[in-house]
Amino acid sequence: GRVSLLEPDVRLRNCGIIINDLTESDSGSYQLRVNGLKNGRENGLTFPQKVNISVKGLTQKPTVGIPPLTEGQQTTLSCTAPGLCSGSDPEITWTWRGAGEKDSHITATITAVETSVTRRRSLTLTFNPSAEHHGTNVTCKVRFTNDVTTEETETLIVTYMKKPVISGNTAVKEGDVLRLTCSGDSFPPSRVTWTKLYFNENLQIKNVLHDVSGAATLLISNVTAECSGQYVCTAEQRITNVTTAAEVTVTCK
Repeated sequence: GRVSLLEPDVRLRNCGIIINDLTESDSGSYQLRVNGLKNGRENGLTFPQKVNISVKGLTQKPTVGIPPLTEGQQTTLSCTAPGLCSGSDPEITWTWRGAGEKDSHITATITAVETSVTRRRSLTLTFNPSAEHHGTNVTCKVRFTNDVTTEETETLIVTYMKKPVISGNTAVKEGDVLRLTCSGDSFPPSRVTWTKLYFNENLQIKNVLHDVSGAATLLISNVTAECSGQYVCTAEQRITNVTTAAEVTVTCK
């Protein structure tokens, strides 16, 4: 049942065949034989030409399509089985694995893009990416008839930005050192700046140490009472920025 004529009407003299669900055991020598009747008796002709077929093990991998991923924006991943399959539908499975997590299997309906003879089998996965998905691995596994399998793994890169976090002591005494660090968790890393609010107007602060990408430390030595007030940390990424503020209080010794 795995072999069929490409053109069922033999009067068209096309004896091409298609063999579905190939295995390595299908390797060998093939000849064409035409059977018929002559004078009411079975007769036939075996053509002398031979063709040697060598079937190798599957080395191709599925094609995984991943568009740019942004947190909160629904997206669709695609996995296409290798080759132009004309036999049984393969089983396609998505496996999701985060850092230190167990595998999570996801299955869905296979979609097919058909031609007159063959079909490409693919499976899509629709989800809403988040910061937690960034850096996780997704694997597409394809299992054909006779337990022939192949898989491809890709790492997800998600663009995201979380609200920056301020750490440090906001209550200091005159003459002490004010040290506040603002860290912005984002990808790609955001540019972090400090400003001080003066009468509803933000003024850029110059004495800022950029410790690492995505973080900045505000450092003021020998603080005075004038240093009291609201300090705003801004994390900027492309056309998006997120702010958080801290109220600093300077008291007399």
